[in-house]
Amino acid sequence: MLKALSGEAEPRGALPFEIPSSMAAVEASRPDVPFDTATPRYQFGFGLRYMS
Repeated sequence: MLKALSGEAEPRGALPFEIPSSMAAVEASRPDVPFDTATPRYQFGFGLRYMS
């Protein structure tokens, strides 16, 4: 983490879950099936990367 703060390394990460776009999407999804939201706001694996 210190390397990322000092600029020696590029910070990066990815979501380990998806974020639904609405409560209706949550209610329509099945509880036993992961990542089945129709139109998620952010999909599984979405992440940020800073380019230097």
